[in-house]
Amino acid sequence: MDEPLSNLDAKLRVQTRTELAEMQQRLGVTTVYVTHDQVEAMTMGHRVAVLKDGVLQQCDTPHTLYHSPANRFVAGFIGSPAMNLVEGAIRHGVFEAPDTRIAGLPTRYSGPITLGFRAEDAGIVDAGGQIAAPVYSVELLGEATMISYRLGDGLVSVKGSKDYRTRIGERVHAAVPAEICHLFDKSTGRLVWAGNAPHRPVPGTGATP
Repeated sequence: MDEPLSNLDAKLRVQTRTELAEMQQRLGVTTVYVTHDQVEAMTMGHRVAVLKDGVLQQCDTPHTLYHSPANRFVAGFIGSPAMNLVEGAIRHGVFEAPDTRIAGLPTRYSGPITLGFRAEDAGIVDAGGQIAAPVYSVELLGEATMISYRLGDGLVSVKGSKDYRTRIGERVHAAVPAEICHLFDKSTGRLVWAGNAPHRPVPGTGATP
């Protein structure tokens, strides 16, 4: 199937996606499904292949793609929102970037590095957070409140509770402990360490036999 839902409106797309998934499971027919929508891929696929410019980046289960992306491209593509990626430097197990300081990381890495974490794994705290920065934007999502910061040249999002309220420009702390973080090589973009990853990708594609 080549993007069969691309021309449907949002509501009909969700309904048809559910029906297609049920039909495939009921019939047991092996199906190759092509899509640019990562939500479709993650909700319908048993195994998902992520390509960039025709080159395979990672092929694995949706669970592994989410928790252990093979590189920055996969990390920035999978998830809604995608994984936060922060450019900084690490020394003696401490990562530092604008308004950010995260300790407890592996001491074997030193120098420029990219740190990643997911908005839903972090949290808003009253004080003592690893991130302490002015709020850039606030989005009320119904089930949660999305807080965004501008750290250096990039935006970082953290999910707060649905009842959390703040204002743009107010300095807010976010808890980003080391165990929820991923480290990516600055030059190659490849994953080098994942704090809570249940699986480890094979170097190159993350594919498993």
